[in-house]
Amino acid sequence: MTTQPITIAHILTHFFAAYLDGKTGVTRRRTDEAIHQLRACIDAEAERILEEDDLRLLAAERQFDEYEAVARVMQADDLVFLLSIFVEPQWQPNDRLQRAAQLQLTEKLLAFILTRRLVDRRELACPILDVQAGISRGRAELRSQRASAQGRGVG
Repeated sequence: MTTQPITIAHILTHFFAAYLDGKTGVTRRRTDEAIHQLRACIDAEAERILEEDDLRLLAAERQFDEYEAVARVMQADDLVFLLSIFVEPQWQPNDRLQRAAQLQLTEKLLAFILTRRLVDRRELACPILDVQAGISRGRAELRSQRASAQGRGVG
């Protein structure tokens, strides 16, 4: 019996169901925005990480329906590579609180993937470390911004 590979769409559906549980108000809005940004990153950046065969598969899928085609056909290992892009500065919002929410979402999603053994940690050690380093870098920048704002007497 052959098992079907787990797609990004499947992973995100299950992760978001648990992650959004109990979030309300401003926290929910920030989380929803971070999810929207992640989905945009996945769709926009797939060509950077996919190999030729995967690009052909994606092109065929997009002919049926372009909306979230990447998530429907790509798998967990692809998502880890996309998360390494998602923590890059160009995908990080300027608003400190929104950025913190996005970094937390990324950290929790990576943990979800790793604890469920959806990828081989050894095979993906470098992109996993890239994601973790990006989260750490982003948080260090947030701390620096907060300290600078407090030094200027700003909230």
